[in-house]
Amino acid sequence: MYVTTFYSFKGGVGRTMALVNVAVELAQRGRCVLAVDFDLEAPGLDTFGAFRTRKRRPGIVDFVTEYLDTGQAPEVERFVHESKEVGKDGGCLHIMPSGEQHARYAASFREIDWFDLYERRDGYLLFEDLKAQWEQFVSPDYVLIDSRTGHTDTGGICTRQLPDAVVVLFFPNEQNLRGLNTIVQDIRSEARRPRDKRIDLHFVLSNVPDLDDEYRILGKKIDAFREELEFSGEPLILHRYDSLSLLNQVVFTKERPRSRLAREYCVLVDEIVGRNLKDRNGALGYIKRTGALWRRRGATHESPERIGLKLHEIEDLHSDDGDVLFALGTFFEQDRQLERAALLFNRAIEAGCDEPEAYLKRARMRDESDSIGATEDALRVLRAEGVPPPLVREAVRLIADERIEGVAESVAVASLDVDERIWLANVLSGSIKEIGIGATILEPLVADEGLPERERTAARGALALHYIGLGRCAIAAELLRHGGRKVGEMDIGDAFNCGMAAWGETGEVSSQPFERAIEEYPADQERDDANFLQCMAVAHWVVGDADAARKLAGHAREQVLSEGGEEFSCWRYYRVRAEEFLEDLDEIEALINGDTSRKPRFMAAQAGSGTDPGE
Repeated sequence: MYVTTFYSFKGGVGRTMALVNVAVELAQRGRCVLAVDFDLEAPGLDTFGAFRTRKRRPGIVDFVTEYLDTGQAPEVERFVHESKEVGKDGGCLHIMPSGEQHARYAASFREIDWFDLYERRDGYLLFEDLKAQWEQFVSPDYVLIDSRTGHTDTGGICTRQLPDAVVVLFFPNEQNLRGLNTIVQDIRSEARRPRDKRIDLHFVLSNVPDLDDEYRILGKKIDAFREELEFSGEPLILHRYDSLSLLNQVVFTKERPRSRLAREYCVLVDEIVGRNLKDRNGALGYIKRTGALWRRRGATHESPERIGLKLHEIEDLHSDDGDVLFALGTFFEQDRQLERAALLFNRAIEAGCDEPEAYLKRARMRDESDSIGATEDALRVLRAEGVPPPLVREAVRLIADERIEGVAESVAVASLDVDERIWLANVLSGSIKEIGIGATILEPLVADEGLPERERTAARGALALHYIGLGRCAIAAELLRHGGRKVGEMDIGDAFNCGMAAWGETGEVSSQPFERAIEEYPADQERDDANFLQCMAVAHWVVGDADAARKLAGHAREQVLSEGGEEFSCWRYYRVRAEEFLEDLDEIEALINGDTSRKPRFMAAQAGSGTDPGE
């Protein structure tokens, strides 16, 4: 149960209207809501259709009066009724009115001595009992209290004792600024000992004209309120809405949900839900919002200790919610608290989280310590539809060699479109195992005569590279020459790859493809791509320009040493670590310097099994 009070220092800002729309929207979102009319002097909740009853109902005034007469707190169920008009997906709306609207209502209200109630009649305990009865009898997700304006005897009950949050509505003028200062300070004082109660504050500008703020009049007023009331960020705004529907007290979130005013009320709903850690959406929102700010150190106004307490509270409140536990695990993973993250991912899956990403994250953390478990989790990812290609790639990389068969036919790969499958095959280039998998993904595309020629051509080019890495150079050369293409018609990449495939196929170097490759790349042109520089070093060696070849190989070496990481090597035709790339450059430079025994390493690869791709 999350109690939120709607308060305004002055009237005329649409406080009750805001509460009604928020209550109905929450009920339509599947939440159980109790709306309480604590504006005892000028009640108004029961004037809205969904809150109206056929017969008069007792409420807050009658509840307190009966307590003063008997000395015992009445049963709250006599003072609460349910609206049958509102609620979806399990949502519901209950109302506790201000009191029975009979001739003596005003007198009954005036006869209550609130000071005496609290000082001598245990008024504080009475309202704590009322709160406990709300939870026991109604079990609401949200209690929304409509509080009276100004400084009143009942104001402290609504803004300090009962709520977890207060929505402060105001028109941005000096009167409201002066009056709200004291109220806001009083609310914040609850966080001090002995109460230690932090009450969330939502600042909402209401009834604001939708006019051009050419001279920044509104902006300056907002700055003044922000400074005086000590809040950060932008307040929410409910604009003035000129419509005769207001005369009929239309509930906009129910009857006119596409109107601007309804959208603004929904933003307020989102803000309230977002602060309620008991609400799973609020918990998920807090984790996501805090995680984004946490990664930008210092961007959040909460202390690390406070954030830690809230995250622990979320974990306790949602201990059986797989999605929330997964979100917590992701937060701690990003914060490099990997042991805690691993435990949360495991608990998330046990609690029913079936997101492929959850299995992938657990697989990643199990990879070294539990390769069997990591493989099972990665295979689970591949059995799901609609997995984004980057996640498919990572799952494939985590599967043990002996379980790799059938990856190309997995649900996750089969559900990708053609371009995504080509992309996936291209990025699977980090080892012989990976390029073997990539080839099995590409082969059906090349063989599929129903595909557009553009897609088949892209698949052929990608498959040729994979085949070179696998030592299947003759087939790679056929793919590159498909349709009778001549070397002179190829671009720089295909010409170079065709030359390397022919070298691997025959053991002899033909200069024509490499001459074509360097036509578009003068030796004195600068480029910082280590793989490209390595390729051009080989090409220039083939055509007999050893000096240019040495220079290009040297530039490739400098680039790898400065950047590190992994790089695609034309000496092996897959991605290698920086130290392996440097070893390949050593062999290339030895070849340039006359050691003709040096051959590309892919030439030693064993040809992979499988049928040739179709034409």
